[in-house]
Amino acid sequence: MRGRRARAWTRAAGASAVVLAVYAVMPLPSPVPSGGHPVARAAGLVCGVVVLAWLVTLQARRALRPDRLLAEQVALLFTLVMVVAVFFACLYFSLAGQFTGLRTRLDALYFSVATLCTVGYGDVAPDGQAARAVAVVQMIFDLVILTSAISVVVGGLRRGPGRS
Repeated sequence: MRGRRARAWTRAAGASAVVLAVYAVMPLPSPVPSGGHPVARAAGLVCGVVVLAWLVTLQARRALRPDRLLAEQVALLFTLVMVVAVFFACLYFSLAGQFTGLRTRLDALYFSVATLCTVGYGDVAPDGQAARAVAVVQMIFDLVILTSAISVVVGGLRRGPGRS
């Protein structure tokens, strides 16, 4: 059992490292005040959020399998949170011209995680309408989808075996 826990955390750490490495090197659109047709950008955002919701649902179901250990379930959720944070960071970076204080990929990731955690220090703020729209979508996504996935996993832990 201890080996399964270690493997789960190793997979989560490895997946997180890969997600962050891909984010660091992937070609993203140059940060400009506006880029692309607004309808195309909105469609891309909607498609991306739908895919993320699908992935979260899939991972939550996987984490609910009766033979899953708590460590495996938490590691899956941790990986999912990383993917969601990086997805929105990509969107924020591509809209950097519509933000105050957002100039680098790290700034975008920082804002995404601050939004995810509902911290909001105020040092990075969306100024443009598209940037504010994406921030609102992330807030709603985080609140509804991620908290639902966490609730489902916690509920599954209370009902069945697989605790560690």
